[in-house]
Amino acid sequence: MSKATHRYRALRCGIFTLVLGTGLLGAPHSSEGADGKELLTRIGVTATETNYRGRQMVIDFSRLTPQVTRLTVVHQLGGKERREYQGSRSIVVIDDNYFYQFHPAKNLVVKRKLPGEGGYDSLRRESLKQTLLSYDLESSPAEAVAGRRTHLYAFHPKQKGSRPVRKVWVDVETGLILKTEIYSPDEKLFWLSVFEDIDYRPTVNPASFTMPIPSGVRVVEAGEEKCYTPAEAQEIAGLPLVLPRYLPGGFVQKCIRARRLRDYREVKVLYSDGLSLLTLFESSRFRPFGAAAGGLSVQVGERPASLYRLGLVSALSWESPGSYLTILGELSRDELLKVAESVEPVGEGPRP
Repeated sequence: MSKATHRYRALRCGIFTLVLGTGLLGAPHSSEGADGKELLTRIGVTATETNYRGRQMVIDFSRLTPQVTRLTVVHQLGGKERREYQGSRSIVVIDDNYFYQFHPAKNLVVKRKLPGEGGYDSLRRESLKQTLLSYDLESSPAEAVAGRRTHLYAFHPKQKGSRPVRKVWVDVETGLILKTEIYSPDEKLFWLSVFEDIDYRPTVNPASFTMPIPSGVRVVEAGEEKCYTPAEAQEIAGLPLVLPRYLPGGFVQKCIRARRLRDYREVKVLYSDGLSLLTLFESSRFRPFGAAAGGLSVQVGERPASLYRLGLVSALSWESPGSYLTILGELSRDELLKVAESVEPVGEGPRP
């Protein structure tokens, strides 16, 4: 899997966690029962006002053989959290200031500073507003999950068949999301996450929310990525910036990032509809996804291109004058091609 795909999946996970993982949805723009609406407006306070410990199962159906991951989650009032993954033995810790992720197989801890006071709340509110403009919301009472009474919320893209459908089962008493299902644009179940049991009165050791660094483990602190104007991005990367004229309904541009290394230059343009991500990578050289991804030969206008299915994510790569382009997104094939065919230069870029 390419580095671009890893970065995309990290970004997608971040957006999804902000909007659904912590449960911030807000009042719907649709008619529903009073109980459902009241619960929906309470979702989100869970992240800071609820203690819990639970065992969670995640199934990725995008592979030939579904991949099952089990983990334990401990969450403390105020937002501190610890996740321990069986099998890989990976650990995630969130304290008051940082997000840590320990990768035992790589002897690596990644450390990232959390947004300042109100930072996540601002991101959630922004994503919530965009979500309700991009998706039709359905809700109804649902079956119990982990022995808890739940309410089901389903997010259907207004542009039907263009991107995934998401369903969440919410604890009626606490507002915590207990189960999530994600369906591909062609309505196949691709992702399931569910609490197998949950305890809202756990005994928690404060040391759970510290990340001890084992001897010999390397710590990498991820710096904050800045957003640039188109002119600034062109100047930094030395690439002729291109942008799409067409975006699927609900998607808006969120950020343009750029970097220049000794032997590599890149511009990354991020779009979101509140739940799904779309990312345009422009670079000075192309790294193929590999035979395992099953690239399909297609055309972007008159240019040969390769289309890859990477689970829920599709990737489309081709060469343009002066750079290599890749679009990654949770979109149908037709929508991905429409975006690619609309890409055009913003203006004359700087010299490399």
